[in-house]
Amino acid sequence: MTKIVNRLKFVNWQHFVVITLIAVVAMSFDSCKSSGKLTNKEKKAQIEMYKKKMKEIINGTTTLSLEDQEALIAEAINKNFGDEKLNDLILKAQQVTKKAYAAFEKDNQAKVAAARNKLFDLLVNKQNLSADQLEDEMNKIKALNLGNTEIDELLERLEKKIGEMRGYNTMEMKLKDKIESIFQSIVDASKAGNTSMANSRIDAVLNYFSAPDVPVLIIISREGSIVDYDKPTTIQDYLNFLKDQKENRNNLDSYELDDAGKIKVLDLIKK
Repeated sequence: MTKIVNRLKFVNWQHFVVITLIAVVAMSFDSCKSSGKLTNKEKKAQIEMYKKKMKEIINGTTTLSLEDQEALIAEAINKNFGDEKLNDLILKAQQVTKKAYAAFEKDNQAKVAAARNKLFDLLVNKQNLSADQLEDEMNKIKALNLGNTEIDELLERLEKKIGEMRGYNTMEMKLKDKIESIFQSIVDASKAGNTSMANSRIDAVLNYFSAPDVPVLIIISREGSIVDYDKPTTIQDYLNFLKDQKENRNNLDSYELDDAGKIKVLDLIKK
């Protein structure tokens, strides 16, 4: 009887030890998971995943943006897996993203320079574009989303110019078109050898000015508040210049009217 009891005691003790060991292992596993520590299997899987992602960056097959690539590389570095092959791939991926950022910056600078030159041309409006045409060109530049302060300021100035152009009333627009038309007719008549017609057109256009010596300023270039003018002249001399040169090189840029509604100052701009 005593032997049987002793045997039962022995069996129960072994059973208790096994259960205890299982409990300890289970607790260790749960503790490992809750503390964020990876098992060897999980660590290996993550290392392989990062290797794959680094290779995609290096080979240029990744679908991630440059910003996301940089974040992924930083994440892999912070993991500090201590895997030599992964570290080598991380270094190569860093070099690739560095070159990509340099290329992006160079391309962006080229776009900014091109947009700046285009906006200066639009502000001067050498091609004599309409407000709608200027707006179309402006929207193309806006669509680039360059995020450059200087470009944004130039866009604001162009937008203001377009608004001012659309603010001209119908009478002013008709007057502008009429004067430019007469300027061209003087040139055309002179080219055709019809001097009397050219003189007649000069007399006709002078009726729109307050006096024959109204100052005429010819803009050579304009960049923001900096404006370069040609040698000043008068409307009488300018009209005779058109007749003699047989060429209309300027567009009407702006004018000021006196109380009688006649032009007292005329600004032209080179085409």
